Amino acid sequence: MGKFIKFILAIFTFFTVTFCAEAAPVVKITGLEFDNSDNIVIINSIGKIFPKTQQTPEDNDKSLRTPENIITKCFLDNPDRVFVDITNAVLAGNQRTYTLKNSSLNNVKISQFSTNPHTVRIVFEYNKKFDPKNFAVYANDRQIAIRYSSTLVGSEKYKTIYNNMTQGERKADILESVTYSSETKEKILNVSNTQEAQFQTVKEDEKNTKLKALYYLDSVSSLSNGLMIKGSGMLSIKNSFVLENPLRVVYDIENAVVAQDLRNKSFSLPTNNALVVNGIVMPRDILRVGQNTPSTARLVVQGSDAKNYRLVLSPDLQGLFIAKRTDVLNAKLTETTSTVLSYEAKNAGENLDVVNINFSNPVALTTFEENSKFYVDLQNVVDFNQKAIDELHKNPDYNGITAQKIASEKTRIIFPLKDSTAINAQISPDAKELRIYFKKRVKTVSPVVVTKPQEPKEQEQEKEKQRPSTIKQMYTVVIDPGHGGADVGATRVNIYEKDITLEVSKLLENYLKKQGVYTHMTRDRDKTVELNERSDFSNSINPDVFISVHVNSSVKEDIIGVETHWYHPQSLDFAKKVHAKIASSRNLSKWETKDRGLFQSKFYVINHTNAPAILVEIGFISNPNERRELVKEKRQEEVAKAIADGIMEYLKDRK
Repeated sequence: MGKFIKFILAIFTFFTVTFCAEAAPVVKITGLEFDNSDNIVIINSIGKIFPKTQQTPEDNDKSLRTPENIITKCFLDNPDRVFVDITNAVLAGNQRTYTLKNSSLNNVKISQFSTNPHTVRIVFEYNKKFDPKNFAVYANDRQIAIRYSSTLVGSEKYKTIYNNMTQGERKADILESVTYSSETKEKILNVSNTQEAQFQTVKEDEKNTKLKALYYLDSVSSLSNGLMIKGSGMLSIKNSFVLENPLRVVYDIENAVVAQDLRNKSFSLPTNNALVVNGIVMPRDILRVGQNTPSTARLVVQGSDAKNYRLVLSPDLQGLFIAKRTDVLNAKLTETTSTVLSYEAKNAGENLDVVNINFSNPVALTTFEENSKFYVDLQNVVDFNQKAIDELHKNPDYNGITAQKIASEKTRIIFPLKDSTAINAQISPDAKELRIYFKKRVKTVSPVVVTKPQEPKEQEQEKEKQRPSTIKQMYTVVIDPGHGGADVGATRVNIYEKDITLEVSKLLENYLKKQGVYTHMTRDRDKTVELNERSDFSNSINPDVFISVHVNSSVKEDIIGVETHWYHPQSLDFAKKVHAKIASSRNLSKWETKDRGLFQSKFYVINHTNAPAILVEIGFISNPNERRELVKEKRQEEVAKAIADGIMEYLKDRK
């Protein structure tokens, strides 16, 4: 009997193993995403992909190996089309047809082409704009992407290359929407693997959608003096800002998608002062590449020299060269030289000027702001056209603009900046025209109301009528809890800055509300909020003051104390009032901390916010004692109360 049971178990095991080998995991394809540059189709999928060109997991028993996803393509005519087949793949949901407008593709169909083997087929019907030579399929273990074009089609939009304007201040919207209609089948139709699927579709309502990207970043390569980033489409730089502890300079590329295999990767930046530890060369400066939001690619230069790096845009608007400023001066990025044909400066609206510069050939360039000046370094311009500069200087409003040679083939154009000037620089798609918008930010001043003199008794009655017990319903404050969501801020022993700042900000909001002040929070829960979104949010509300709450950090554990930061002169008095309350001798003694003082700092949120704006650092998370206190409700309430008292004093004095 025992032998019989063993025999039955052996048979069962054999069939189980055989069945499992046949039912090995397959990739589930959930749909398609089209990028906005008419370049790329992203195939969304669940599960690990094993392209035929990639080594599958090592296993001595081939019957247990995961099936490869063989990807093939084939061109057909009548109508002109190309299909891509992916084996060992299943389509989730119904088969679908995407009809594109203003594209080199007429429509794209995806279906479960066969079930033995499981094959998903994607059919692309194209028109005369389509070039079959550009059609290529890329695959790794996480994603399959299809590129069907090499350049933007019919784009007349200028691309932003430098911007510190708020969304409301920006002159032009670079987004171009692609219109498509989505069609879905009523049910999955199993078809033979010897003929193309027949589509019976039910058409949904047509819709306009701003699709995923104008740029697809797919390459980072190391050069002797820097890194070269390349991709498809056209680059558009959203903004840049500086973060401390550790020092980082962040550059965002808008409407851009990073290839899956490059996301969250770090690359060493070539440097002459690399750190050698036990004979191993350790990079002092690195570049991190990531997908910050579904439509924003993020580049982060980190290291002690992070501020000394420059980003040079290539003439085809598809590449970025990152290197130290000295290496940028010595680098030759293109063989084509250019000259300045003309300069034109004019008023483009209220407090808005625009300078247009035209070139004979496409230019490679970098831009930066420093010492109250805006610089444009042109990497391949041999002649800046002094005669045209002289003509420009005839207008006294623009006689401060200068140009000079900084190397044999390199030119620098310098624009002096007045206080509170916002900049939006744009390049044409052919890189032969540069437009720079300068927006003067004007402080609003309440009009002076002249009233006739009143009798003493009338004055007393009027004062009594207007005298509030608080400043109820007269002022608005925007509170910005630092960091949040994926951006945790400074961290020690699983304690996050983002959590402390949110708790203190909520308590601050309650204190202000009790005194009748209108309050708005840039975030009221744990979520990611971009720096520009915080300042844009505040500017849309136009509050009386803006305050950002942060917790400090240092590599030295013994450092403690509170700080208050301001940037624009209009914010200095506000900073003094709040800091006096936070850093009062009573609080310093009670909290056993130090007054680290007031600082003029160019933090993004207090630089780009129109209202008087400050940033408070309420203690050091890196100090064990201060960290222990900062997480306590009592300390948080006392800090919030001190900030609220400072805000109220400032608002009452303004009244």
